[in-house]
Amino acid sequence: MIRCQKNNNPANLRFAHQKEAAAQDDKGFAVFPDPPAGWRALHAQIRLDRDIGLTLGQFIAKYAPPNENDTSQYLEFVSGELRMSKDTPLTGVSIYALAGVMAQEEGYYNKEA
Repeated sequence: MIRCQKNNNPANLRFAHQKEAAAQDDKGFAVFPDPPAGWRALHAQIRLDRDIGLTLGQFIAKYAPPNENDTSQYLEFVSGELRMSKDTPLTGVSIYALAGVMAQEEGYYNKEA
């Protein structure tokens, strides 16, 4: 089982004292008591960044920074799956679709993990 599955954290949110986070793991990722709590936290994070006016590209750069990720590959995957430009304001992106694609990129749906 991979980290995002084990932590009930579909897109590997960093621990930031989220409302339902039970703890953080050894790498600083939030641990949630169950998958619905992890999904709610991810949706809340997307809403927060939507409400400060980020674009899809800005959000992915913040969420998956280059010191930890291949940010350009992450953005290419997400924007391709959503069929949206990196310049699309988050206000024009479905929170649920974005969360699902991010979970896919993080390996949450991987049955072999």
